[in-house]
Amino acid sequence: MGFAVVAGALLAGMGVLWWSAKPRPGRRRGAGAGPSQRRSAAPANSRAALRSGTAGPAGARLTPTARPAVPELTLLDEPQLTAEANRRLEALTDAVPRPSGVLWALLRAGDDPAELARVVATDPAMAALLLRTVNSAQFGLSREITSVQHAITYLGANLVRDIAVSHAVAISPAVDAAAERVHRSLWASSYLASAVALAVAQGRRQQGAAERSTCALLFGLGDITLVSHHPWLAAVYEGEGDLPGRVDAVQRALGFNAAIVGARLGSAWRLPRDLRRALGDSLKPLVAAPASVAPDLLPVVALAYFACRLAETLRAQEHFDIEAGLVALLQRPEAALLADYLAAGELGDFDAMAAVLTEPAIGRRLGMVHGGTCVPKTPAA
Repeated sequence: MGFAVVAGALLAGMGVLWWSAKPRPGRRRGAGAGPSQRRSAAPANSRAALRSGTAGPAGARLTPTARPAVPELTLLDEPQLTAEANRRLEALTDAVPRPSGVLWALLRAGDDPAELARVVATDPAMAALLLRTVNSAQFGLSREITSVQHAITYLGANLVRDIAVSHAVAISPAVDAAAERVHRSLWASSYLASAVALAVAQGRRQQGAAERSTCALLFGLGDITLVSHHPWLAAVYEGEGDLPGRVDAVQRALGFNAAIVGARLGSAWRLPRDLRRALGDSLKPLVAAPASVAPDLLPVVALAYFACRLAETLRAQEHFDIEAGLVALLQRPEAALLADYLAAGELGDFDAMAAVLTEPAIGRRLGMVHGGTCVPKTPAA
């Protein structure tokens, strides 16, 4: 089966299952949890914990300055790559198929339903995917939806754009079962991150909310590509480590990291310059101060990084709870500099994030996306 067909089948199943919130007992393992984390119930005083800056086990209050230590990790950048690492990176980039020609049009369409419908209608395979998704048995519609415009109205512009962008990118999942499982989980986490970023950007009245949502969606592009083309990395993504450990393991094995892969693909695909720059800086909030990011990119990188880290934390929960997810995120090493980035990006603090994300309508929407983390295996060719 060709790359586009495989990705289309995968995303059709993903679009259907987003709407089926079926929590499973026990632990959730998978790359979307970045890597696997133990699920936990919400602390009783999670709102108070957010106001204090962080919380300990069972919601114990800590001082506002009690943060995780900044990870002791040397984050590689392109100029530091060895000749061998560059050869590996070039081979990886060459192996990834070029995206559909409508990708640029989708990025320009933003969240305008009419423009989005026009763009999707120019790609018959993409239009068919959306119609199959909305008319699937999972939705239980009494009447079949036959137009792209109606499908966009029903699914929502952001969800449709995410499906369409992913379809245009068309990175095939690996044949290896574990790698395919991680591949599906990474995409599911990316969709949740996109929804988080859109909600925050709109709630904080930031310009270009649709573009910032798309940036959060594509922050996982490097990871998805790595696992798809190096299936043996699935053990790293499904292991019991954290984001710093995952980045370190990938760098030691390949000589580069997911941020470098994302930026290199963005360049090869001729994505918008600012999006390419943001992808290249996607891991800087892990270890580098906000001053390491260009001022014009800082709000975008801060929001996308926050959205991705929160999405991973939320996906590790047994019961979806945004406040508990924020409290849990504050304790993780990848959040050591997050408060600084949120402030520098004029996004506010964690309490401001909670105020936006716990709005009833937003909470329901995020809960719906969170519930669709289990994606069916790609059908055999």
